[in-house]
Amino acid sequence: MHKQGKTTKRRKSRGAALLVVLFIVMFLTVLSIGFVSRSDTELTCGQNMEFRAELDYLAESGLEHARGLILRPQDLSTEYWTGADGQQIVTGDDYYDVQVVRDDSDPNNRCNYFIDCNSYRLENSQKIALSGLTAELRLDPCIAYWIGSSTTVSGQSTINGDVYCVGDLVNSGTIRGDVFAGGLVSGSGITGSSNGSVSQAPVVWPAVAVASFYPTYYIGAAGYAAEVVAGPDHPSGSFGPSGGNPAGLRYAAGLGLRGNVNIDGTLVVSGDLEVTGSNNVVSSGKNFPALVVDGDVKIYSGSLQVNGLAVVTGEVRIAAGGATLDVVGGLLVGNRVTELAVDASGREVHAALYNGPTWRPAGGAQAGALEFDGVDDYLRTDDSASELQLTGDYTLSFWVKADAAQEAWAGLLSKCDPAGNVNHWSVVFDSSGSRKVTVYHQYDPPATESWDTGLVLSDLTGGWRHVAIVRSGTTMKSYLDGFPRNTGTWDNNPGSGDGHLKIGSDCTGSPSYVYKGLMDDIRVYGRALDANDVYPPAGGLPDLIGNWKLDESGGEITITAAPCRTAVMVWSSGTVVERWEQAAGAFFKSIKRK
Repeated sequence: MHKQGKTTKRRKSRGAALLVVLFIVMFLTVLSIGFVSRSDTELTCGQNMEFRAELDYLAESGLEHARGLILRPQDLSTEYWTGADGQQIVTGDDYYDVQVVRDDSDPNNRCNYFIDCNSYRLENSQKIALSGLTAELRLDPCIAYWIGSSTTVSGQSTINGDVYCVGDLVNSGTIRGDVFAGGLVSGSGITGSSNGSVSQAPVVWPAVAVASFYPTYYIGAAGYAAEVVAGPDHPSGSFGPSGGNPAGLRYAAGLGLRGNVNIDGTLVVSGDLEVTGSNNVVSSGKNFPALVVDGDVKIYSGSLQVNGLAVVTGEVRIAAGGATLDVVGGLLVGNRVTELAVDASGREVHAALYNGPTWRPAGGAQAGALEFDGVDDYLRTDDSASELQLTGDYTLSFWVKADAAQEAWAGLLSKCDPAGNVNHWSVVFDSSGSRKVTVYHQYDPPATESWDTGLVLSDLTGGWRHVAIVRSGTTMKSYLDGFPRNTGTWDNNPGSGDGHLKIGSDCTGSPSYVYKGLMDDIRVYGRALDANDVYPPAGGLPDLIGNWKLDESGGEITITAAPCRTAVMVWSSGTVVERWEQAAGAFFKSIKRK
């Protein structure tokens, strides 16, 4: 009995040990299986993460693809790149699709684009492992208006885009963009976030000139002849491309647009382009400028609409009343845009505004008036050897509402030589404490150089006053509101010859000698008016040789950046090509994962 009990105990001990061993083996097996499973999972996750990163990178590359082609669309057949499917960076099974839509929610904003990009892998014609991005792209800077001198943007001007000015820029209008200037930037109405001085232009002046298109222009190696407009005026009607002239390019040596001229192509003018009628439209074709002028563009009345790039070597001169300029594309002006006070005498001796005198459409002596700031404002006519010549009898008539403080020798009217050194005739305040109103003629010893009108500054302040100065033979008379103020004999004839008239300044145009206050309805007669005709000023009198009513409200100018329309290519003979685009860069305003 005793031995049998011991044997039973030994068998139980061996069984327990075996169970322990089995449990250990099972535990190790489970651990091993878990380790292998975890390793497979981690490997799979790593591969998936690497795969996802590759597709994300591919989608980002699609955004950059779109960015490049939107910035430089010259090689596209369409206006701008709208996207494409099945794009690849390298061969393989990975692709991306891109869709591009311009933001047309605001018709004045043509610099924003929405981009949708989806990358994927193809297996058995099925898309797997998609990665999608959406983005908003902004072309910036995008120069809508390029000015080659110091300038004042007038109050009736609206620029939808960025501006570059070679010199100082003073804004009195609306600029919906940034301003870059070689000088100082001042004024209100600029909504851009980056405005100030730069050492160079964000974009260069394009390689566009009359010689690039006339007598032959190129598309690649193929040469074509421009259609020559005999002039002096362009016929009305619609004009477009032809088989022998695929750019619809029209050339003239000086030209007038008198209304209802619709050019679907490029207009090139060697000399000045003058506009006096309405409904004149020039719309460029793909990769060509719309308008190239190596002189001035003069818009005296009516309208000019340019769809595309306009390059003007000289000035753009626009009448401050009854004239409009609308550019959807870009306007590059070698000099500046100048407003004109229209001459109502019929002789077209229009006066250009310098440094931004302010139009006051209401509150003038007769309708509107023009206000001079006493800092640097004045008007100036073109130099002429035939206009505004006073060789004997004359009458000067104008309304004035002067500020109580005037600089010594501040000018009201001054007809002088082109250099602004010699007076032919002028009306100025002198340097006395009372600031006498004095008439000067060209210095001719031994004759007295000046004549005192009997008027002083205090006579011309506080309200509107009318001044008239009449010369008849050697007799001089002055009137204030129709009442005689002074009469005298003055044996000194006014000077004549080439030169211009300044209004609101002496002959020099220096800031030291400019007028401060308002003026209205300035008239110059080449004869002596009768006392009964002096006041109130009557219309229809003969021998009126200059009349600036100053009733305007400002020339209406709208410039809207349109990068797709302004990107151009200019070929020289052969295959050498110059590319130009108005956008110097682009940035993504937002990028979102779908």
